[in-house]
Amino acid sequence: MKLNIIIPALEKNKYSTSGDLAPWGDTTLLEWKIYQAKKINNVNNIFVATPSKKIKALCKNLKINVISRKKNISISQLHYIVSKKFKNSYLLWLNPTSPFLSPKIINKFIKNFNKVRSNHDCGIISKKENEYYFFKKKSLNFDSHSFSVSRKKVSELIKITNGAYLANAKISKKKKSLFGNKPYFFQVDWLSSLEIKTTEDLNSFNILIKDYINKYQE
Repeated sequence: MKLNIIIPALEKNKYSTSGDLAPWGDTTLLEWKIYQAKKINNVNNIFVATPSKKIKALCKNLKINVISRKKNISISQLHYIVSKKFKNSYLLWLNPTSPFLSPKIINKFIKNFNKVRSNHDCGIISKKENEYYFFKKKSLNFDSHSFSVSRKKVSELIKITNGAYLANAKISKKKKSLFGNKPYFFQVDWLSSLEIKTTEDLNSFNILIKDYINKYQE
């Protein structure tokens, strides 16, 4: 399987005025993700997709390829534009906002997908959750009008972690999406599933770096 890594990166976003250049331990979120990406097996190239001159300069120093991205384009437009650049390739999209998704787990994700890709057209990092969910005041995965249901007996729902996606470039180009018609869901643990969505997440997750290193250091 021909594989290229794509890391989307912005200098500013909703969770930090420093965006993907926000401090993470003694480095930045983007540099941390690039470090993780370099440990992925059998990769053709690593690309950072960004409109930022500052990030482009950083990538140049790190000898990382850059895909220029226009400002304010939608995520579907980005997926389409990037997928057009590749033929007969799979794209592994890695987001800096999922810093606890280790290279060890990503390599296992790719290896497992390779075994089943004749039956699946994309791979998605996810986490199963046995929780009570409502949508528009109606219960989704249990009967709220019946007797009390144990959490263990609640139907599992699959949560997309946004940490990593394996996408067929041809399908992404056609659908303008990383989701194919027959997704393969790869389940991860709680720590690996964490995603930075707010400034508070960024601050509190920094405390967990030691736990990550102790658990996933290779």
